[in-house]
Amino acid sequence: MEYQVGYDLNIYAQQLPPNPIIAWMKRLNACDRMTYQNHPSVKFDFGLSGFCPIKVTVPGRWPFSSSKDYMSGFEMSLQRSDFEKYFNLKRGDTESKKNELREEGFDLELWQNFKFEIAISFKPYNKFEADLSFLSAAILTEELNGVCWDPQTGKKLKNHDVFSWATKEVELQRAAAKNQKLIEHPFEGWL
Repeated sequence: MEYQVGYDLNIYAQQLPPNPIIAWMKRLNACDRMTYQNHPSVKFDFGLSGFCPIKVTVPGRWPFSSSKDYMSGFEMSLQRSDFEKYFNLKRGDTESKKNELREEGFDLELWQNFKFEIAISFKPYNKFEADLSFLSAAILTEELNGVCWDPQTGKKLKNHDVFSWATKEVELQRAAAKNQKLIEHPFEGWL
C-alpha cells in the first residue's frame, strides 16, 4: 500500500499510566536491529501535541561500515476522548444516530468507555516514519490495553491482534518504498 499524503492512527484508552515512554521505547528497541531513543524532554502528558522526535540508529555491517544515526519521528497528540462529539451525538435525534452506528458495526459501549485519545500522524516519504508509527501505535495499544483505529481503512484493532497487523503494514510500506528515494535526516544532536 502506498501512502501519498499522510497517514493517521488513533489509539483509544480508558486510562493512562504515569509515563509509558519507558515501556514503549524498550519494546520498540526489541522489534528489529535498529535502536530508538526519544527526545529526553518529551513527556507523555495530557495535552501533548506536536512532533515527537526519535533518534534512529541503524547498525553498521561490520567490518565494512559503522552505525549511522538519523532523526525521525511523527506528529503526536494526547487528548481527552469525547465520544459524543466524535460521533456527533450531542444534538438532534441521538438514538437514531446510535442505531445507525450500531448497524455499521460500532460497539458503542466500548467507545463510550474510552477517556483518552492518542493521535499519530506520519508522512510516508520519510524513511523511518511508517515503521515507527505503525509499531508505536501497536505497542501503545497493547501497553494501554486500548484499541487502535485506522481511519483510512476503517480497521479497529484490539490489543490481541494489533501487533501482527502493524508488522504486516510495516512490511507493505517497505515493499512499496523499495524503489523510491525516501527522505532521511542525519541526526545532528537534540535541538
